[in-house]
Amino acid sequence: MGNEEGITADILNEMAAYYRARAPEYDAWFARREQRGDSPAENDLWFAEVGLVFAALDDLAMGGHVLELAAGSGIWTERLLRAAAHVTAVDVAPEMITLNRARIGDDRVRYILADLFTWHPDQTYEGVCFAFWLSHVPRERLDAFLDMVAAALKPGGKVFFVDSKGQQPVSELA
Repeated sequence: MGNEEGITADILNEMAAYYRARAPEYDAWFARREQRGDSPAENDLWFAEVGLVFAALDDLAMGGHVLELAAGSGIWTERLLRAAAHVTAVDVAPEMITLNRARIGDDRVRYILADLFTWHPDQTYEGVCFAFWLSHVPRERLDAFLDMVAAALKPGGKVFFVDSKGQQPVSELA
């Protein structure tokens, strides 16, 4: 990976290092067990929004074989397995894959350690899911990333993604 798209390999390596370092604390952050300085009302709003997003993913019911990009610690893998026959979980951090595998413990999940900016799927899928990843895709690489997502989908396939958008609640985005 070079500088051909404006983002250097060093910057991408720093991103990967960040997630490798944060792997042990990610679940605590997501579940608001980590000291964040948020008020009880902000935490209540977070959990209400997470509930809405989980419900939306459950309602989508992505069956068959689902591709999960930036799979992380398994929070979303666990939800996907409610409907999916198989999940291919891709992440750049071996620490995240270790956490995911320990959390899920299901032979229906195939793990791939890969850089999502260079990796290409070896098959097509009924669904693709990525959570809190899109905001980390450099603008210079967004088109290529979305092309990869489109190429990974079977005709009629489903895409689910969620990400942060400032402080605007999900209820205002709906």
